[in-house]
Amino acid sequence: MLNFFDFKIWTKRSDLMHWLVNIAVAAFFSCYIYGIIIRLATGTCVTLLIALLFRNTSITLVFLLRRPSKLTSKNVGDWIAAIGGTFITYLYASQAKPIYPFIMPTAYVVMIVTALLSTICIINLGRSFGIVPANRGVKTELLYGIVRHPLYSLYTIYDLAVISLAFSSHNCYIAILHALFSYLRAKREENILIRDRTYEEYVSKTRYMFLLGVL
Repeated sequence: MLNFFDFKIWTKRSDLMHWLVNIAVAAFFSCYIYGIIIRLATGTCVTLLIALLFRNTSITLVFLLRRPSKLTSKNVGDWIAAIGGTFITYLYASQAKPIYPFIMPTAYVVMIVTALLSTICIINLGRSFGIVPANRGVKTELLYGIVRHPLYSLYTIYDLAVISLAFSSHNCYIAILHALFSYLRAKREENILIRDRTYEEYVSKTRYMFLLGVL
């Protein structure tokens, strides 16, 4: 009688965990995609919703296709920073009002542009994309040739636009925490990646982490 655990796909626990995590995270973002599609039916903020649809669809796809890591952090702090930085923005309160109504068009444009550029970064990372600090292959093309963590920079700029549209102390706290988590994620990711000679050479050529000429 054939034992279920004789199948090759189950021979390594790490392989099983890799695919279970991939499917679970992809399923979560699929729910978010569904929510965006429902909101599209209302006919409001269509361009922004389409940009967010592209971004979250790309996250879902790369998570299903991403490769196993060569090295993954086992540090609890790294995991907290990564998970917190990924999901804390879902705590934004949308009931708040803009700081000044006249900035609304500019804020929407910023959100659309940053969402689309984020999509480019995610597609560029491709099978190297992940949440927890790990080495799934070093990417140095496109925006990653300008700064080392363009995705986190874009998230922060997007957040600034969000709080300008929905200003409240609660949303400001969320934006600050997200920026802090993003900084910690970047530093902790580099602690893993710097062990790769390719990334070490990349750091020597790409000086800035987030903002060209500043940080």
